[in-house]
Amino acid sequence: MAIAEKIESAVRPVLLGEGFDLVMVEHVSSSRILRLFIDVAEIDDTNESKVQGVSVDDCAKVSRLVGDLMLAEGFEDSIAGKYTLEVSSPGLDRPLVRPRDFVRFVGSMVKLQTRVSRDGRGRFVGSLLAADDDGIQVEVDGCELAFVYGEIDRARLVPQWGQG
Repeated sequence: MAIAEKIESAVRPVLLGEGFDLVMVEHVSSSRILRLFIDVAEIDDTNESKVQGVSVDDCAKVSRLVGDLMLAEGFEDSIAGKYTLEVSSPGLDRPLVRPRDFVRFVGSMVKLQTRVSRDGRGRFVGSLLAADDDGIQVEVDGCELAFVYGEIDRARLVPQWGQG
């Protein structure tokens, strides 16, 4: 299991207990960066902090929690040398990682990169039409395409400016 996966398994329940959702953990070994993307955990529609998004104070709080947890669990020994811990919101072009991320953003524009090319293409941009536990359907250039999650290497939202 990669270090990012180990850290994700240990950190996710702690952050949920504090009201945060761990969107993604990224370990950039060449730069010695451990990057966490967090969001406010979705409890219900009356959660005011959900509307406000993740604040700088939220990121600082999570950074302290994760730093303490990594020290207590001995994760620092798994990362060669000194590293930088970065905690931030997923941003407008947030990564879509888990099936529930895709389900949450049905109707949004997405950018996908597949593991293997399809009809000579490996990158797709289109409207996310549907998502379930098995995969997604995206309208690309007027055609509906289906992808199982195992085919998707990376996926992100495409920011839509001037809407809302």
